[in-house]
Amino acid sequence: MGLKLAEMIGPSGALVAPVVPDDPWSAGTARLQCRSELLPEDRIRMERMAYSYGTAAESYDIVISQGSLLTVPSGQGMLSVLPNGRYWHMPGGLLVPEELKPHCVNWLKQVSHEHNKTVAVYSVGDDDVPLFEQAGFEISKFGEEPILDLGNITWQGKDFEWVRRQTNFCRRAGLIVEEVAEEAERNGIADELVEILHEDLKTRTYSHPLRLLEGEFDPRALFRRRLFVARSQESGRIEGYVGCSPMYNGRWWAFETYRKRNDAVRGTVPFLFREVVDRMQAEGVKAVSLCLVPGKGMEQPPHPKSHFLVRFSLGMWYQRLNFLFNTRGQNYFKSRFRPRYINRYICVTPGTTLRSITSFLYTAGGFTPNVGNIFRNMWTHWGQKIPD
Repeated sequence: MGLKLAEMIGPSGALVAPVVPDDPWSAGTARLQCRSELLPEDRIRMERMAYSYGTAAESYDIVISQGSLLTVPSGQGMLSVLPNGRYWHMPGGLLVPEELKPHCVNWLKQVSHEHNKTVAVYSVGDDDVPLFEQAGFEISKFGEEPILDLGNITWQGKDFEWVRRQTNFCRRAGLIVEEVAEEAERNGIADELVEILHEDLKTRTYSHPLRLLEGEFDPRALFRRRLFVARSQESGRIEGYVGCSPMYNGRWWAFETYRKRNDAVRGTVPFLFREVVDRMQAEGVKAVSLCLVPGKGMEQPPHPKSHFLVRFSLGMWYQRLNFLFNTRGQNYFKSRFRPRYINRYICVTPGTTLRSITSFLYTAGGFTPNVGNIFRNMWTHWGQKIPD
């Protein structure tokens, strides 16, 4: 299997430089490890790989979420795996150095063939798509991810009028934004943050985050995630928060989890977004991801190797089933910050079937909605026209 995870850390604590193999990796070495059974030193290694090699908003979720781990034969990379029978769902893309990505993709193709598994890698970016295409994967668009390029955002002009209005209202109401960096302080407000999480999800069709689509959040296990809270100066009450996950070795950050109280001051979340963007911009952060909008952009010409079932399912979800996950509403809110959009793909081998889509829904938690909220949200969204 090559080097063990713990052996891939150098004397300074940094990751060992990748060694590109001369020969293809053997698929016979592929073994899933339950993440809850990892040794402490291996968990440290996993966190460092997620931080260094993560290129998707949900890449860092491997550090705190339940599931399995698939380590490449050299020990110099890994993938998060949510197994469901013969279906291996891999959120967060490839957590491997750039030099090893071609070997990793070809290895996954062989693993699928030799172990009789359907492998699905989620949130693959445009730069990595050619590798999967050359290896013979099916490539279907998953959605689009809004990105804010930092460095010159001033919030001036008509385009940002709405953001300024929300911000000014919150400031007049006495809200301030604080970063909570110390572990003891995070633990001290953990119960309040969990309370806000449950309150925010209580009226939604899914009263729990959907895996493969939403990031998981544990205020007691943030590791290198950053936490910002909007707090009332008068009462000290937390009105809302944003949990940020690292991408590209900390050069990018993803606003992966953001929640507010149902009776929070109007504009709490956009106020948080603006304040955090300003702080990260001042720090020299390159970009902020507002996270994937599943199903967005399905009307565009598909990739030649895409599958119509994926296009149809995600397109239907985005256009007609907004009461389930409010994807169009999410996109409309995020568009207020005037981002650019990048494509994200699902790369599957040997291919998509009705059973693999069913496995996706089961793994994500799509079969456990709050039935009462379904009908309430159907009524709320009936006839609603949300701009794309």
